[in-house]
Amino acid sequence: LIALAAIATVALADVIYVYQGTITATATTPPLTFSTGPNGQNNYITFTGTDKGFTATIALTNSYAAYFYEAGELTVNTGGTLYVSSVSTSGSPMISSMIIYIAPSSSPNSPVCTFQVLSGGATTVPTTTCSLTTTDSPYYIHIYVVTNTPVTNTLSETVTVNFGYNVVSNQAVQVPQ
Repeated sequence: LIALAAIATVALADVIYVYQGTITATATTPPLTFSTGPNGQNNYITFTGTDKGFTATIALTNSYAAYFYEAGELTVNTGGTLYVSSVSTSGSPMISSMIIYIAPSSSPNSPVCTFQVLSGGATTVPTTTCSLTTTDSPYYIHIYVVTNTPVTNTLSETVTVNFGYNVVSNQAVQVPQ
């Protein structure tokens, strides 16, 4: 009986094979660079861009909507496919709808990307993608916001939009968080 117990223990043991991979990281030019657009610094919006993304602080009133035209600028260093991978909000729900437009600076009223990230106050992740090229670069970023009225000075909402940019194919690949 003891010999049988010893054999069962051996039969139930885990077997792990170990392999090794080597990953070497090197620096490269970022494929996208965000910066302040022609209308991105005034009393109503402050748009600040970096290689990692952008931040924008917008002033909202009791108007139906606000359109922040040419608030940001997007320089394409490597062509690829832009998409929204996630959207989240925090704070007081003062925004009903938000659409982010990306348009070539040569034709700023003809967006190549339209991303609705808020609808009816709820986050939405658009399924659309758009191709950006170095030829049409730079692009302008416009932000259209419909407010939940009444808007008061005690309200504040933050909308975080995570973008993906695929430089290999036109696929929108969800990145693990």
